[in-house]
Amino acid sequence: MIRRLFIALVFCLAALPVRAQDVVIFAASSLKTALDEVTEGLPVRISYGGSGLLARQIMQGAPADIFFSANEVWMDAAQDAGAIRAESRVELLSNALVIVGHEAAPFEDMLASDGRVATGLVASVPVGIYAKAYLERAGHWDTISPRLVETDNARAALALAARGEVPFAVVYASDAVAEPAIHVIHALPELPDLPIRYPVALTASAGPAADAVLQALQSDRARAIYAAHGFGTP
Repeated sequence: MIRRLFIALVFCLAALPVRAQDVVIFAASSLKTALDEVTEGLPVRISYGGSGLLARQIMQGAPADIFFSANEVWMDAAQDAGAIRAESRVELLSNALVIVGHEAAPFEDMLASDGRVATGLVASVPVGIYAKAYLERAGHWDTISPRLVETDNARAALALAARGEVPFAVVYASDAVAEPAIHVIHALPELPDLPIRYPVALTASAGPAADAVLQALQSDRARAIYAAHGFGTP
């Protein structure tokens, strides 16, 4: 009797549909709100974090199928290491930097205050790298740098300002769209020689289902969602 039940169970399990293995996406944290919407219903698992950390993990063999970076430098590093498929690479999105505050305030008051300013790690996290370069060019770095609170990614800096743990943050324009609890104080002008770009590519170890997902990330529907969340196009 037990043997017959076991055989019946085996046949029932064999008849169940087998779900294809999820496509694993390593994506910059600033993409989270938009990318969660873009990939709704797709067979994916997404790991969000700072682009530098994700790139290093991919180069060390982490099991990812797609890398969606918040800057070109870390994608270049992964490409130079042979960790992505260069022919699949697309410069998909653009962004801008803004200074935000937990409370609305004139930009001049922010500069004159001693309030702390959150942003990403200026040595490795794209939003921090961009923030330092932009503030240096604008002549504000010496004023703001002693007040910096550096975080592991853009969304962590945004969260500090949204919760009021710091009064100000330098984040992406798309982050400001995603968080209603903050106010845009100042938009930093684009630097022609340092554009903010988001490249996406298949990793060298990408599975067969990854290409279809990569195409979905570039679809007209996806582009409309990115635009609604504050991203631009290169």
